[in-house]
Amino acid sequence: MIAIVCCFLLGWASAALGQQVPRFDVFGGYSDRGFDAKKLGYPNYVNLYGWNFAATGHIFMKYGVVVDASGHYGSQLRLFNYMVGPQYTRRRQKSDFDFHFLYGKAQTRVNIPQLTRSGFESVGRSMGGGLDFNYHWKPRISFRVGADYFRSDTFKTSQNDARASVGLVFHFGHMGHRRKL
Repeated sequence: MIAIVCCFLLGWASAALGQQVPRFDVFGGYSDRGFDAKKLGYPNYVNLYGWNFAATGHIFMKYGVVVDASGHYGSQLRLFNYMVGPQYTRRRQKSDFDFHFLYGKAQTRVNIPQLTRSGFESVGRSMGGGLDFNYHWKPRISFRVGADYFRSDTFKTSQNDARASVGLVFHFGHMGHRRKL
């Protein structure tokens, strides 16, 4: 039994040494966020469109730290999220799955013109998590499709929202060993 475990660990270690992964990933793309605007006095649920930016520093082969920022815009409504958290990556030959947990700040701005001011703004905490699928198109470029869940606390109310993102990932640097031919 011990021999089987040792053979498995040696085989796994040699396979891990043959992998090469990027040191940094930078993502930029389009984002769509569903927002429960009824809690802010709007008549219904709205879809907000915007951008998403994320940068990941890989600490180990499968683990890293991700910094995520996004902005979503609608009729008289703007949402911004600035978050950071851990990420686990499940690597495949031509694709990756990224699982992440995020924690940070949410900023909501409602632009309703009034006599004394042009709108209301609230900053609160935000947390969530999600899954990204990366398809490796070129050695340094991947396509990403992602889905995230957010819980934001602004204007003394909690929001449970979903975000979908599509865009490009650029890979920089490398860690690990290159395979010998």
